[in-house]
Amino acid sequence: MALFGLFGKDKPSISELTVNEAHDLVQKGKVILIDVRRPDEWETTGRPQGARGVTLQDPEFVDKVLKIAGDKKKSALAMSCRTGMRSMEGAKMLGVAKFTNVANVTGGFVEWENQGLPIDYPPFED
Repeated sequence: MALFGLFGKDKPSISELTVNEAHDLVQKGKVILIDVRRPDEWETTGRPQGARGVTLQDPEFVDKVLKIAGDKKKSALAMSCRTGMRSMEGAKMLGVAKFTNVANVTGGFVEWENQGLPIDYPPFED
């Protein structure tokens, strides 16, 4: 059974996670957190602890996420960005690509920081 909402036949259904839920799931190894912001943003602010970076504008976005997910489209993934808008776009792209277990982190990095959750700073291990 999927951790998040399943994608239906016609339209992807994107689940939402709070930053606290996302942090807890990452710490428990139950979700892969993907930060879809640009590298210059990561360099300036850092990334949520444990997040992997795949820029949404990368033409190989879907392929890179699939590689991080161990070539398993059923892997539990959570998308994050600055405020939750670009990450929702990324989650929808993954839904179209037939990923079945994707959530959007509401509030993004801004809320992650506001909640005082841990941040990784460069250099990253991607």
